[in-house]
Amino acid sequence: MSKNIAKIISTVISPLVILALLPFLLLYKSSSNFQISIFWEVISLIFLGSFSIFVIAAVKLKYFSDLDVSNRKQRPALFSVGLFITALYIITVYFLNGPKILMIVTFGLVLGLWIAEIINQKFKLSIHVAAITGFVSFLVLAHGPQYIGAYLLVPLVAWARIKTRNHSLSQTIAGAVFSLLLTLIIYIIFNVSYG
Repeated sequence: MSKNIAKIISTVISPLVILALLPFLLLYKSSSNFQISIFWEVISLIFLGSFSIFVIAAVKLKYFSDLDVSNRKQRPALFSVGLFITALYIITVYFLNGPKILMIVTFGLVLGLWIAEIINQKFKLSIHVAAITGFVSFLVLAHGPQYIGAYLLVPLVAWARIKTRNHSLSQTIAGAVFSLLLTLIIYIIFNVSYG
């Protein structure tokens, strides 16, 4: 029973779900403009959806072993397509004069995934835990301490990833620490530059 709950938590609070919600939450909180927030949410979902379709198709065609792309040898293709779609997204945001916050967060995500992949060559860290930690950390840093309670999602996701035997305790802790540090560094750099 608890393993089924852990699987549901891993799916509901996965990096793709967080990425799907992120543009609207970032923009609506900072601008309070519902139409602009929805517009950029839709644009973002088009790109995220195309990446998701690629992953699902690759699993169906047995090019990827599973949706998490657990086999490290399969990840270069995943990252190549992901970087290509991300580049198209950044170009779209730039040419449509999109919000700078989307560029900053996208830059942080790409940098984080690149560094995480380098680390994962030697030590596996939890991208699920890193994603929720980065998301909550950014909310707290950018929008205030009223979001600090959302940090309770971090141990919940860590528990789920351990319970489903995708990660060990040390891998979930490493994912959280890595993401927290990266989020702080990016926030400090861009807050000084644009703040």
